[in-house]
Amino acid sequence: MGYAKLAFAMMKCFPQLYWNYHRKSTVGWSIINILLDLIGGIFSFVSAALSRSNGLNLSKILLGAFSVAIDLAFAFQHYCLYPKKNR
Repeated sequence: MGYAKLAFAMMKCFPQLYWNYHRKSTVGWSIINILLDLIGGIFSFVSAALSRSNGLNLSKILLGAFSVAIDLAFAFQHYCLYPKKNR
């Protein structure tokens, strides 16, 4: 089940990264949701690392790492590559 969730997360995020790159803009979506998802990904990753006594949950670790990586890519696009230009 965890691997299916990882696959759906990839299908959800990669098109948005592509369209941000294609349009050279992040106008139209909220960075707040990305930052909140980043915090959730960090907590998920830490939770998987702390619960090793129950066995290694590789899908949860991969999902947390993917979530953190993709959210950092969105933040990089929003703040560094395509910042709002003051007119």
